[in-house]
Amino acid sequence: HGHKNTSNFVLGSFCMLVVIHCLSTFQIYGMVAFDNLESKYTIRKSKPCPRWLRVALRIFSGGVEFFIAVALPFLGSLAPLIGGLTLPLAYAYPCFMWISIKKPKQKGAVWWINIGLGWLGLALSVILVVAAAWNLADKGLNANFFKP
Repeated sequence: HGHKNTSNFVLGSFCMLVVIHCLSTFQIYGMVAFDNLESKYTIRKSKPCPRWLRVALRIFSGGVEFFIAVALPFLGSLAPLIGGLTLPLAYAYPCFMWISIKKPKQKGAVWWINIGLGWLGLALSVILVVAAAWNLADKGLNANFFKP
């Protein structure tokens, strides 16, 4: 509604940046799954995974994920809830793991910073889960399959 005064160049640039972001983050976050598939092949065959098979596995994985996105378009409305549940993996657990691995001086400045950041990550996660659940309860979930 408010983009009538925005130039086509700016809108096009914005859309291209979103596409580039999605394609690059897919590779980054999908790397765990790709490495898992490649390691299973390497263990079973006792030889390195050929380049053509690596490309085929990535294309197949992307195709499966695209099919899921088309088949279940309502997953976007569940994203805040899922994100809130997984938020501690990025913001809280690393702080607590660092404390348990490095074992800094207890009650020291670094220890308090990591404890504080870890608890802040957990608090943000709880707030996001509550807000997402409230939003789902308020607006409902329109579960339609194959109708984006």
